[in-house]
Amino acid sequence: MTAFSVIPVGMEAFDAANAAAGVTIATAGSADAAAMSSAVATAVGPIGVVYLAGFLPAMMSNLTSTLSVGAGHLAIGGATEVAKAAFIAVDSV
Repeated sequence: MTAFSVIPVGMEAFDAANAAAGVTIATAGSADAAAMSSAVATAVGPIGVVYLAGFLPAMMSNLTSTLSVGAGHLAIGGATEVAKAAFIAVDSV
């Protein structure tokens, strides 16, 4: 049987990297949505109203997807932390 070992420090680094990526992605996506919405609001005129019909659903979809990717990274980091704790608990028995 092959031995399986876990390096807690490596898992902590992986957790931290994913948590940082999740926060960075969500923050950047939110800032981008705010900036784009502001730019569109400034440009809205008689022609801009037609543009909004396509822009707003696309922007909402983009922001939802971006926040979903950020949440995925946070979930990976959290799951890694739980797995690390479980391995440490089993190894210390």
